[in-house]
Amino acid sequence: MWWVSYRGEGRAGLENIGVFNDDGTPREKHPLLLDDSPDAAPLKIARGFALVGDNLYIANAWRKDSHIAHYRRHADTFHFTNVLAKTTDVAAMVHPFDVELGDDGRLYVSCQDTNTVIAILPETFTPAPVAKHLRRKFPNGNFLPGTLVASSHGRLPEVGDSAPSNVPAPQGLKVVLDEHGKPRHSVRGIIVHRGHLYVADEAGDAVKIFEVKTGRLVARIKGRRLTKPVHLILHGDTLNIDAAGTGSILGFDIPAKAPQGKLKARTIIDGKLNAPSGFAIGPDGDFYVAERLKQRVQRFSAKGQKKDTFIAVLPDMPEFLVHVPDTM
Repeated sequence: MWWVSYRGEGRAGLENIGVFNDDGTPREKHPLLLDDSPDAAPLKIARGFALVGDNLYIANAWRKDSHIAHYRRHADTFHFTNVLAKTTDVAAMVHPFDVELGDDGRLYVSCQDTNTVIAILPETFTPAPVAKHLRRKFPNGNFLPGTLVASSHGRLPEVGDSAPSNVPAPQGLKVVLDEHGKPRHSVRGIIVHRGHLYVADEAGDAVKIFEVKTGRLVARIKGRRLTKPVHLILHGDTLNIDAAGTGSILGFDIPAKAPQGKLKARTIIDGKLNAPSGFAIGPDGDFYVAERLKQRVQRFSAKGQKKDTFIAVLPDMPEFLVHVPDTM
């Protein structure tokens, strides 16, 4: 089955996750994954989510109420449990985009308005210690609690009076500010794989690779078609990259040895996407790409050839698209 997180900014104003059958038809019973009981904290701009057993963690990206929402499985839906890692408790948690479960049990969250990737401890849902590499390289530096990957520009509007230290690129993530001084292009999708954190540095036109244990930058993936990367997905040992700047999807085959230096990705779908957002690879090996403005899902072959429109009309603007085993 397919899960699609909705931004709540489209035709229907849905703040939920839609559920579709493998053939693209809406699930007849409970077409929405999350319960809408009065006790549930309202989502506002749902972004990335991580399924951990019977627990679902969702990035709530509304700037005034940024947090990770926790839901638990109940039959064929998920019921709200509690709010975790609010901005008041985790200062870096402003406008979160993606959330990933690491091999170490920690949750990793990319936060657009502080332009950081932070680590959250699994038992307490409090920030992990600041990355060892940042502490060693910048012994007098000021970093938000939990920071694993820092920004090249720390004095951003949402970080408060005690602005974090700048970390020069390429170690620090780049950021492009709008006319009001707020991030227009900043950190986006993340993937944790075999001890490394892969980070979509949207403003830097690169995917950067960091050691999870230390936070040290070890490699960068760049290329002519790799501009404004947003979403990342892992399929086997291939990292797939949504390059929104060129409307393309790229692939990078992760080597058996630890990646190092400057690396290049190969083009799979070349400039055929209209405002792409989330994408996934189905059980048939095809690419399924959600288009935000058209509110639909397109299907492409594994070689990047357009096949058809898989879901012609989504009720709201899609953000993340995931295929999950039909166990509900």
